[in-house]
Amino acid sequence: MKGLSRRQFLAGGAMAALGGTMALAGCAPQAHGESQSSGQQSSAGTEGAAGTATAIGTGMGKHGNFDVEVSVTDGAIDRITVLDSLETPGLGDVAMEKMTKAIIDGQTLNVDTVSGATLSSMAFMNAVSSALDTLGEDSDEWKDRAYQVWESDVVIPTTADVVVVGAGGAGFAAAITAANEGKSVVLMDKMGVFGGDTALSGGEMAVPGNWIQVTQGVEDTPDKLVEDMLVGGDNKGDPELVAIIANGALDSANWLTYEGGISWKHDLMQFGGHKTKRSIIPITHSGSEMTTKLTNRAEGIDNLVLVGDTKATELLTNSDGAVTGVKYQSTVTGEEGQIDCKAVVLTTGGFGSNVEMRVQYNPEMDEGILSTDSVAAQGDGLVMAQNIGADLIDMEYIQTYPVCDPETGALLYVGDVRLENYGILVNEEGDRFVEELGRRDVISNAIKSQTDGVAYLLFDQKAADNTGLLETHADEYENSEARGVIVKGDTIEEVAKAQGVDPAELQATVEQWNGYCAEGSDPDFSYSGTEMNTIEEGPFYLMACKPAVHYTMGGLHITPEAEVLTVDEEVIPGLYAAGEVAGHKMGTNRLGSCSMTDIYTFGRIAGKNASDYAA
Repeated sequence: MKGLSRRQFLAGGAMAALGGTMALAGCAPQAHGESQSSGQQSSAGTEGAAGTATAIGTGMGKHGNFDVEVSVTDGAIDRITVLDSLETPGLGDVAMEKMTKAIIDGQTLNVDTVSGATLSSMAFMNAVSSALDTLGEDSDEWKDRAYQVWESDVVIPTTADVVVVGAGGAGFAAAITAANEGKSVVLMDKMGVFGGDTALSGGEMAVPGNWIQVTQGVEDTPDKLVEDMLVGGDNKGDPELVAIIANGALDSANWLTYEGGISWKHDLMQFGGHKTKRSIIPITHSGSEMTTKLTNRAEGIDNLVLVGDTKATELLTNSDGAVTGVKYQSTVTGEEGQIDCKAVVLTTGGFGSNVEMRVQYNPEMDEGILSTDSVAAQGDGLVMAQNIGADLIDMEYIQTYPVCDPETGALLYVGDVRLENYGILVNEEGDRFVEELGRRDVISNAIKSQTDGVAYLLFDQKAADNTGLLETHADEYENSEARGVIVKGDTIEEVAKAQGVDPAELQATVEQWNGYCAEGSDPDFSYSGTEMNTIEEGPFYLMACKPAVHYTMGGLHITPEAEVLTVDEEVIPGLYAAGEVAGHKMGTNRLGSCSMTDIYTFGRIAGKNASDYAA
């Protein structure tokens, strides 16, 4: 693969851009995704009202160009407006809102980046700086001014019925469910933005018997999903927990639709290990479709307090070992506090971004493997629960996702053409080496054994047109193409040479594949897709990819009621867990799209049972 190294990419000013149109402290997101900023340019300043001048700072991001208009009146910034941006709703746009308020309130550029959207924050700062320089201001002098902290106006209560720790999909499901039961609820997250790994995901959700399957005549049942999940995890998962996930899938999807207001595409995907197409897709093909709407829903509930920039540090217990509260610390001010409560739900996610913890349980998952996960995935909930006697289970099972950016570790959603029965995976020698719809761990391990540990996904314009993924993820595609992660060419030879793949062998592989498609079978790797599609007419696309840590199957040992167990398999009164923080559901390997099914099913179970316990 040609392109910058990861270090060059980041150090060269690759920073996330902005979301929506924002004036003062308001943003309106246009699309999704983190942007990368480099080579800022600024338009000439323009005169407005008396004493007022404006200028636009421009950046090229991972998700396209973005403009930031800055208005200065008599030497003071009075407005910052983000223009033409493709930022992840609920992430980058929120970061821009917070930073805008801090900049204007303090008349300084000496403000913090926002945790969870650091790259977006840096790009925003660069764009604002370039606009100020165009106006004749000295942006370096603005950065040396007095520090201004952004502080939330949310008042954290000292007591609540239920505290939910971690505002990803599982956390929102638990908190909204408990609040709907009439309980006072606090939902807290240590990051400056909400959504966690759910917001970074594609949001696809395995739902047997869903409405799209019905209209397409696809026969499916929860029992079939149970079988696929258990076999896909080498039968190491708890069958009872798996059955709860599968049987709750359709109800969870309906809850997201009617309670959360989530919209869905009229299409299905088939992930590796699933024997049928059963995964529904959010309308934006992004988990942020879920988390932004669930954030809005949570903020509209009077008895639910949503708190960011607040890290839970300790679980409090009484003499009987029951959980009675949570200690916390502001990640902005350092202020410490405590919430006394009747029940706690941990929805803090996994530990995929904590290399030390990964290596502790699985030495192979060292710093040489990048991660798709949020920086928040540090295993905080596991440590807090373990400190009061909770049991951890299956911690050695850590999954890598096979089709990730070789430079950054980010998920490559353009690569989902593979999951819609298009494209083949080849190595540098131009040969197929694995079944494209195999289990994630199988494909990942196969890629690791190839030359340089890199694979290449080849597909044609037919695949791009029929899936629409290059349009849906145009921002990702443009950035990947600019860095040489993906190349486009009129011939197979052209794309092969650009990526350093053997052209003649790749051509022979494609001809062989097309023959298999005509015959309807794959004697080499037993392709399991519901259909086989040829690769015939250009333009052709060849995308480099390698595995990155994506999910940790291990976690807290829970009951079917989402109660957390001790090492002696006794229930810890008042403590519940849902989502990736809870283990023993996926076995050795999680099938794609089952995480969303899990977090919303067990999230609602945990919220309901915590609410009942707190009665």
